[in-house]
Amino acid sequence: MWTVEPLLISEVNSLPIFELLFIIFFSSFAITAIRLTIKRQWMNVLKQPLFIWVVGVMGICLSDFAYIFGAQQAPIAHVDLIDYLWPCFVIGFSGMLPNERIHFQHIFGALLGLVGIYILIAHDVGQDKISTQYLFGYVLAIVGALLWGGYSAFSRYHKAVPTEMIGIYCGVGAIICLGLHLQFETFVVPTTTEWVLAVVTGVSGAGIAYQLWDHGVKYGNIYILSVVTYLARLLAMLLLVMFGKEPFSMSLVIACVLSSLGVFISSMESERFKTFFRRLYRITTFKKVLPKKEALTSP
Repeated sequence: MWTVEPLLISEVNSLPIFELLFIIFFSSFAITAIRLTIKRQWMNVLKQPLFIWVVGVMGICLSDFAYIFGAQQAPIAHVDLIDYLWPCFVIGFSGMLPNERIHFQHIFGALLGLVGIYILIAHDVGQDKISTQYLFGYVLAIVGALLWGGYSAFSRYHKAVPTEMIGIYCGVGAIICLGLHLQFETFVVPTTTEWVLAVVTGVSGAGIAYQLWDHGVKYGNIYILSVVTYLARLLAMLLLVMFGKEPFSMSLVIACVLSSLGVFISSMESERFKTFFRRLYRITTFKKVLPKKEALTSP
């Protein structure tokens, strides 16, 4: 679902930001409301303490706002790759939780991702430094990544919070966005295609996918999940190129490879990380490693 999200957003981001977010959030809330009504589980979400609601609305709604609004201010591929530094932030923030530790590989992986993003942006604007033309969009993408990474770590720590709260957060976000739209924007009638794509984005990306991810980080291996989810970003870049939303370039390939490698390294356990670099050192220095028996009998 997250693979097609950038493509969907690129097709509807001509709509006013709060109008678009209202459609997305309300669609996500609607499917959750139906589920809670059928299962008669409304009290499970309504009884949650206030700080859960505040953190959830900030983590879900603000991160979506930052990502989608950023995509209106800068090229979608740039914003998407920057935003997808969040797996590194998830791993980093999770390492700060009780019974978890942050290691050098987490920092090293995040730096690799940043280098990849810089190569893409600097090359695409044809300069040796990042252009200020899209700086606001880039900042929004980073903010969105931080918010989502922080929320994922928060969700892992608070496992007792029902996953359905995602839809409730979106309901609160829909109300806020509707008020902001009526106050600051002029209503633009979406085309049929824009209506369909916006609703699909809300149901799939902000609805089902978010809830699946929330359940995954609560009960699964967060390091492996962070690596696997990055495959979605590589496929998303491929779709953007195929549909003409982003030109194919070596800088895009390098950025994807470095960013993916960064998340892969961040997910490694300490011993595997050390073993990986020992083997990499032997390969790059052409050192032959003899089997143990041969090494013992060699003169």
